[in-house]
Amino acid sequence: MNSSNFRSDNPRRLVFYIGFLLMFLVLFGGFYNLQIFQGREYQEKSLRNSIKVETRTPLRGLIYDREDNLIADNRPSFSIYLIPAQTKEKTVTFLSEVLDIPVKTIKRKMRGYSRRFQPVKIARYVDRQTLSKIQENKADLPGLDWRVEPRRNYVMNRSFAHVLGTLGEVADNDLQKDSNYEPGDVVGKKGIEKVLDQYLRGSKGYRYVKVDAFGRTVETMSSEKNRAPEAGHDLHLTIDADLQAYADSLFQDKTGALVAVDVRNGEVLTLVSKPNYDLDAFAEAVQQDVWRSLMADSLKPLFDRAGQGTYPPGSTYKMVAAIAALNEDIVAPSWKVYCSGSYRIGRRIVRCWNLQGHGEVEILKALAQSCNVYFYQLGLKIGIDHWNHYSKMFLFGERTNVELSGEKSGLLPSKRYYDRVFGEGNWTAGMLANIAIGQGELLVTPLQMARFTMMLANSGEYYQLHLLRKLVNKMDGSQQNFDHEPQYITGIDTLVMQTIREGMRRVVAGGTGSRAGVWQMTGGGKTGTAQNPHGKPHAWYIGFAPFEEPEIAVALIVENGGGGGGVAAPMAGKYLRRYFHKLDRFDYAAEAEFLRKLWVRRQQQAQADSLQKRIEEQTNRIIETIPLRRSQ
Repeated sequence: MNSSNFRSDNPRRLVFYIGFLLMFLVLFGGFYNLQIFQGREYQEKSLRNSIKVETRTPLRGLIYDREDNLIADNRPSFSIYLIPAQTKEKTVTFLSEVLDIPVKTIKRKMRGYSRRFQPVKIARYVDRQTLSKIQENKADLPGLDWRVEPRRNYVMNRSFAHVLGTLGEVADNDLQKDSNYEPGDVVGKKGIEKVLDQYLRGSKGYRYVKVDAFGRTVETMSSEKNRAPEAGHDLHLTIDADLQAYADSLFQDKTGALVAVDVRNGEVLTLVSKPNYDLDAFAEAVQQDVWRSLMADSLKPLFDRAGQGTYPPGSTYKMVAAIAALNEDIVAPSWKVYCSGSYRIGRRIVRCWNLQGHGEVEILKALAQSCNVYFYQLGLKIGIDHWNHYSKMFLFGERTNVELSGEKSGLLPSKRYYDRVFGEGNWTAGMLANIAIGQGELLVTPLQMARFTMMLANSGEYYQLHLLRKLVNKMDGSQQNFDHEPQYITGIDTLVMQTIREGMRRVVAGGTGSRAGVWQMTGGGKTGTAQNPHGKPHAWYIGFAPFEEPEIAVALIVENGGGGGGVAAPMAGKYLRRYFHKLDRFDYAAEAEFLRKLWVRRQQQAQADSLQKRIEEQTNRIIETIPLRRSQ
């Protein structure tokens, strides 16, 4: 009976066992799939819910001048973070009131980050008083965290403003372009800080910590993903901090720019734009009232006049016309015109700056005395095509590509330009005469004029202008130097260049730029007074020294300054004297003693002349009192 029961029940049991086996296989397959095939994915998801990744901000690279003087470093500061998955409404409301940040701004920052357990930076550079208030209430503020992070500190916070530029919070579009960025990251926004940001900002570090259900750190995990932050490269500039500060002081309340270049390698020694602004205001989150004040300032202190300011160059551009005329054999160096103080072009009379006229003028005298009448007639002889061609040879209309953001290329007129703007055949000869003296539609930047001056100083040899001298890697001590090969302007006769340089020498040695001279040293230069439709003329000076073996070139503009010879040239002279004094090649005391003795001699001569004049006057009066002898 038992045997038959077993046989009769066998099919049912077989089905049961088969079904049970199939269920087991299904379950086993599911567990295998979860644990083996998809185990890593689910493990990472689990880790994201129980492990918090702490970003460790690296120290931004330090910035030094050419003599290793510290310009910018870092100081500790406090940043406030929120963990989105744990943050409650009351936390957001409290921080909004304490930090003066709109609630919607805080929520927008949290929404912009996909990892709910990853801290999001809400505020940076929080002062100690505010942090203390936040800490007092931390127990009632779920999701709140704070960290010590580096903050930029500027040793020279004004004179380097337009060189260093500003820092700011990374923009949303940059977050999408670069996965290395996180919301709240501080990046370069302008100047060197922006252009070299990839070197200065360093590499972030990461630390993985295990957290409990309340987000509290339980332990630091040992993970191959843990990484210490790597500090940014230290940057050594070509700028001389002492000369930079001195040039800044020369402007006082004037508006303009000064660029000085080492003509032997293209290193920018000084780059000042005035007015400037306080970099410390941008080291933190800039206050709204400070920002509004800067934006409302009519002098535009945030505007970099050295690279972004475009101006008519005035008479400093006359060398281009002179080179074009001489090199194309349009005129000889001996070609002369007579300057009576004015010149008629069609029905229009144009005037020289010297209304009394310069008399008979050839090229060297025309440069030394900056005779407009000579260059009016020269411009008409040259024509627009030659003038444009030689302007391009000196790279006008092209940016210098120095390591600054927002540099302008200026405006170099051409025949096509005039045809497009005024209509073919509708522009006049007067326009050609005007651009020959650096006026009209022609626009240049002080950086371009500094490059131009270097080219003239070196008789056509020049270098890429640059602010970067070397980068030093803090991690291994290695450094990268930035030397540039010389480049050359070809196609200009050596005698032509010598003639132009001689004219520039005479500008300084008794011409309109004599006040830019350095005692017991020869130099070359050119003054300019650029007409400005919005006010007083702009005062220009470009020059180099020493004349025989040039070392330094200077381009300086004073907006609405007046005459180049009376305003810009003396400032350039003071700067050059300071430069050579640093090299122990100029003695202020010796110059002062020489000038004192010269003044004494002139006073003595004036007294002697006055005495001689009085003697002659008395003698004449005596003679007039003697009665004439009557003829016998």
